[in-house]
Amino acid sequence: MMSHDLQWYYPEKISEALKLIQKEGVILHAGGTRILKTEPRNLKGFVDISHLKLNYIKKEVKNIIIGAGCTLSDVINYCKKTNSLDGLCMALAETASTPLRNRITIGGSLKDFPVWSSLYSPLIALDAKLELAGVKELCSLEDYVKKNIIKSKHIIKQVVIKDDKDIICRVMRFNLVRFEYPIFNVAVALKVKDKVVMDSRIVITGVKGRFHRFKQSEKVLNGSTLTDEVIAKSTEYFVPKFHHDYKYSPEYREHIAKVYFNDIVKELKEDMK
Repeated sequence: MMSHDLQWYYPEKISEALKLIQKEGVILHAGGTRILKTEPRNLKGFVDISHLKLNYIKKEVKNIIIGAGCTLSDVINYCKKTNSLDGLCMALAETASTPLRNRITIGGSLKDFPVWSSLYSPLIALDAKLELAGVKELCSLEDYVKKNIIKSKHIIKQVVIKDDKDIICRVMRFNLVRFEYPIFNVAVALKVKDKVVMDSRIVITGVKGRFHRFKQSEKVLNGSTLTDEVIAKSTEYFVPKFHHDYKYSPEYREHIAKVYFNDIVKELKEDMK
């Protein structure tokens, strides 16, 4: 049960909010969909972000900027309207239910990073960067997790993604039924020119270490056209490591993940025609 003495704060500046969350037991509140799963007995207060003006999506030069206060639905609607970030749109459109997508925020999803996250794999594949409050330099989403910045008391201001029409991206998730949490998510992004893969990023979430990039598989694809032989060789190096689970063995999930990866790359091959 939550305490009845919870303090609510309504800052109008990010600097104020940043100071407030340094207090013990005080956390940010946006959509509120994860609060009951974050040790409510230790909570002493909420910092409401609704007045921080972080719910925006805009195009700046060659980047798409997504404010951390945007909901998943906000991002889906923008992607459909502008015909951009197809892989991200695909992943978010399959997340939870419509009422939940209307509440779940980008910043909250990134900070929590649940094992079933459908947000991380496409964003890492798209080489997304984060702007954190009070920090001048952008932080890659990979470093955000690997360097344990995710565990610190901070505020995500916005996500920065390259708007590159040469990049194609697809995402697949494995679950028993559509509304169930995905067991893993696989995302592949390719930068293609004249049917040649100039660069690639291959990511899976729901594995040991939260996520993994398959750089050897990427190396096989880079500089190549997507022939069946190249795809098969790249798949050989796609070997995700899973924790033990009561539903499926690690070996079974590895097999399914390989099938999904192979299918994604073959679909991208068709997109290149």
